[in-house]
Amino acid sequence: MADTRLLKSRVEPFVRGWLADRFGVAFEKKTLPLKGAQGGLGRHEFDGVSEDSKIVVGIKSSSGKTTGGRVPSGKKASAYAELYFLSLVEAERKYLVLTDREFFELFSKDCEGKMAAGTALLYCPLSDELQARVWELRNKASSEIDKGKPGN
Repeated sequence: MADTRLLKSRVEPFVRGWLADRFGVAFEKKTLPLKGAQGGLGRHEFDGVSEDSKIVVGIKSSSGKTTGGRVPSGKKASAYAELYFLSLVEAERKYLVLTDREFFELFSKDCEGKMAAGTALLYCPLSDELQARVWELRNKASSEIDKGKPGN
């Protein structure tokens, strides 16, 4: 089975470093209250929160179209779920950071006019080495899925 820990152990710290360079403040993974939720009791772990808590970020490393050339509906749903949680947290700026150019372009078009006010998308290009590791992981995962399909 493909080991997706790479995404948490390498990609997310890389993106947090990229965010720190971009905004001039350190970022860490942090659980925050969902003030906009019913009763205000919910909490969600965000992939990046600036040390001054003014910027809150979700990170997605989803790729573009599937190996079969289809629109990745599950990946889009996951990105929308993260946008939902971002809409419920109090922060001056909220971003969903995508690390795959194709998915960024695809999702940007899909969510046009559908995001909560104060929320935006960012594209963070990975280093060549890290991008190669992510593609290797995706290819392995896709291969495992293909093997499990009927007729394979």
